[in-house]
Amino acid sequence: MRFVSGEGSAPVTQREGEYPAATPLFLSSLHAPWLAPVAVVSSAIASGVVSARPDWLLSLAMAVLLALAWIVAWSVIAGVNWSAPLAVWQGWTEGVPLGALPYAQPGSDAAYLSRRLGQLRSWLGRDFLPRYGNLLLAGAMAIAVVAVLSAALGPSAVLLTIVAACIVQIAVVACRGNGQPNGLLLGAMAVGLPMLLGYAIFVPLSPGILLMGSGVAAAFAGVRDERPALRHAGYTLAVLASLVMREPVGAFAWAVLWAPQLILGLRRGGYGWLAAGLLVFAVVM
Repeated sequence: MRFVSGEGSAPVTQREGEYPAATPLFLSSLHAPWLAPVAVVSSAIASGVVSARPDWLLSLAMAVLLALAWIVAWSVIAGVNWSAPLAVWQGWTEGVPLGALPYAQPGSDAAYLSRRLGQLRSWLGRDFLPRYGNLLLAGAMAIAVVAVLSAALGPSAVLLTIVAACIVQIAVVACRGNGQPNGLLLGAMAVGLPMLLGYAIFVPLSPGILLMGSGVAAAFAGVRDERPALRHAGYTLAVLASLVMREPVGAFAWAVLWAPQLILGLRRGGYGWLAAGLLVFAVVM
């Protein structure tokens, strides 16, 4: 709904599509969430010591759940157009003032506060919570899961969770809450950080794996935003990362997967090519 200005004015029904429902926005913000588990498992295998720990399967499962919880939290915070409900709130004039506050004389600050609190209660109950309540609940649950799992997985997971929180905040500020975050930041959350997580829970992070994570994040962003130059830059970084890690076979494998996309200009199945690269990376390392 949209409300015209003026105290006590009646609600005006919005035109269809002017104020889209929150759930479709949330779902549309999820880009290939299945890539996160692939990245976690692939990098864990690439660490070379995944089966050396007796609890490796539990640790790996917790890391996969943590990466998925990152994505859900990202989608709720940065992937939804929060500017739309806030714009409705700014023009909301319906609602009964709260009970009389001390010194709430007409025209006083207390009277204004009472009126606005009543309008806030009305807006929350009639517009915001019916549309966005489930999203807020999903976000709160995801944040709780992130806190528990990162603490259980240890300092590396906690550090990466802090980095993820910073990325989410930067994304929201950069897009001004319009639900269209930067593609590179989305790539970092969707595949870059999960790749680092799967590696870090077993062995310390190295410059090579950091470069690899940056490469796959850039390739993801290039696919998502349909920017071939960024996509090819991501594959270039992946090849260089393999060389830095002294894995020429891995560099050759990435190049083989990259060549058809570069030479033939293939654009379809971009996420599938990226998943194949992650799996090959796991095998050859």
